[in-house]
Amino acid sequence: MKTFLSSIDISALVHELRPKIIGSWVNNIYSIGKNRVILRFRKASENPYELVIELGKRFHVTKYQRKKPSSPNNKIQMLRKHIRDLPVKDFYQHKIDRIIVFEIAYKNGFFKLVIELFDDGNLILVSPENKIHMAYNYRRMKDRDVHPGRTFNFPPSSDMNIMNITSEDLEREISTYSGKLISFLNVMMDLGPTYSKDVVKKAGIKAKIASDLDENEKKLLFEEIMSFQKIIQNQDYKYLEYLDDGDVVDISPLPLSRYDNLEIKEANSFNEIIDDYFSLQEEEPELEEDKAEVSGKISKFQKILSKQEKHLLALISQEEKEKRKGNLLYANFASVDNLLSTIMGARKSGVEWENIIQKLVMGKEKGITAASVYEKIEPKSKKIWLSLKDESAENKKEVELDFTLSLVENANLFYEKSKKARRKIPGAEQAINRTKKQIEESKDIEDVVEKEEQAKQPIVKRQKRWYEKFHWFLCGKFTVVGGTDLKANERLLKTYLDDEDLFFHADVHGAPYVIVKDGQNKLTEQQLKDVAIFALNYSSLWKVKKLVGDVYYVFPNQVSLTPPSGQYLAKGSVMIYGEKNYFKNVEIAHAVGFVLYENYAQIIGGPLQSVIDKSVYCVQVKPGDTQKGNLAKQIRQTFLQNCSEEERYKLEALDINELIRFIPGDADIVD
Repeated sequence: MKTFLSSIDISALVHELRPKIIGSWVNNIYSIGKNRVILRFRKASENPYELVIELGKRFHVTKYQRKKPSSPNNKIQMLRKHIRDLPVKDFYQHKIDRIIVFEIAYKNGFFKLVIELFDDGNLILVSPENKIHMAYNYRRMKDRDVHPGRTFNFPPSSDMNIMNITSEDLEREISTYSGKLISFLNVMMDLGPTYSKDVVKKAGIKAKIASDLDENEKKLLFEEIMSFQKIIQNQDYKYLEYLDDGDVVDISPLPLSRYDNLEIKEANSFNEIIDDYFSLQEEEPELEEDKAEVSGKISKFQKILSKQEKHLLALISQEEKEKRKGNLLYANFASVDNLLSTIMGARKSGVEWENIIQKLVMGKEKGITAASVYEKIEPKSKKIWLSLKDESAENKKEVELDFTLSLVENANLFYEKSKKARRKIPGAEQAINRTKKQIEESKDIEDVVEKEEQAKQPIVKRQKRWYEKFHWFLCGKFTVVGGTDLKANERLLKTYLDDEDLFFHADVHGAPYVIVKDGQNKLTEQQLKDVAIFALNYSSLWKVKKLVGDVYYVFPNQVSLTPPSGQYLAKGSVMIYGEKNYFKNVEIAHAVGFVLYENYAQIIGGPLQSVIDKSVYCVQVKPGDTQKGNLAKQIRQTFLQNCSEEERYKLEALDINELIRFIPGDADIVD
């Protein structure tokens, strides 16, 4: 899971955005919350555009509109004073570090706007004399002093990295490095943990410790590093999205072998998929002016209406398009079924892809019926493109299939997508009618409305996060995710468990695998205990009404779904190697609450104290005799009674299933 841009991601993104940014003029600068900055640029030949920066994490040009404060803070005022209305002379990545630099022309020199995308991040304005004008975060460190008036120095980094390493460098450094191989690649070559693991996996290396590599393994590792280096040097990127059950779980500018079991989708722009990936995860910060008077209501509702109508048209189009694809498969049943069977039969017989593709092309040239529909195939992504005759339109349509599935299975996927779009249409139509009504009601009201007279905002359909298909809660800044069944448990370990996470498990048969994303990064004792409670809450102890149990946690390298040679591992089980860190006699303590945002309400659940800290109102539940559905209705009624009149409509818009998902089993409310 990507929570920040790696050095490789930054390299690809800078490569894509350089032509757009260089030659642009800084039009304005805004701050949003504590760590987000927006740079607005203008260019003679283009419409103005905005680049959003989240210090320590990411940057990208964005198509999404964000609320901006009407009055800038002191640091933004200083930035505007020095660089607004000046052109960008250069834009680049410093070395292969997680640092980007804007060189902004000024008289006979240039300002440097340095963005640091590691740790907590920073934004530093450097004068033409290389002196620090201002920084978002002032720090004094052993080898750097980030304060006004000080000479600016980049953070120290290794002279050796992925771009300049030689075989001699690798031999020398790896033989003296006593730590893990992944850490060696991460630290010495600035690859980041994701790409470091991928290099090792693609090189076929089993050794964990760097100094344990034999000569052949070092050779294989260097060859894979050179392959990696060639991609970066030639900027030969592929912008890929990895989807799990239709949800994007990660993105990268080159293939990652860890996601071979997921659906892979190639995009034309890395910036666009980064923008969607991160922007749709943002919580909109509350700004002071949100609490002031509201104006321009009709105009605002008209913009909402326009978006809703476009969304409705897109749903109608998708319903028809997906249905047409399924129909096309059945209209060309014999050719497609024969082609898919031939391909999978050849693979089972051990025929190489090169020979299969060659025969497909030859068959197409000879006019063989099955091969005549073939266009192209991508073995790695399991995709095949077919050109199918559409009798109703008297032409051919290109259709993309998964060649590992049968014709019927592929057709059913298309029909299911069509049905999914059709099910959303009534809701979209209702939303349009509500907005039209709000426009009519607002026509006779003055443009400026006092806060207490403010009309209800339309409910916005919240963009769900990747982890909401599992059990989850937010523990401070950490995302905690637990499996919902055996399949989800396995998916968590294979797809989502990273080196910096922690793995929790209740010491009882029938408990979810629980991971804490970036959990090795300063979890407090209370947070560790909260995660242990979470792991226990969703275990089988709830069903048998046992309120106390033990929970342990380990590191990712201690967890394996593969048993030792000669041993058997039961389905749903996992191997744990090494010492476990135990929490003894943990008590079940679960709560469900709600959070209010400007345009919607959200249900949350998890350990009692965590929910209390985050929710407007919550109820504690314990194992009991009330069925989940009935209990959810009781809780919903309690929430409505404890919600202010003007906010109640947001809770009323919630589906009862949102509540049921956060109740571990049959339960009762704790008085």
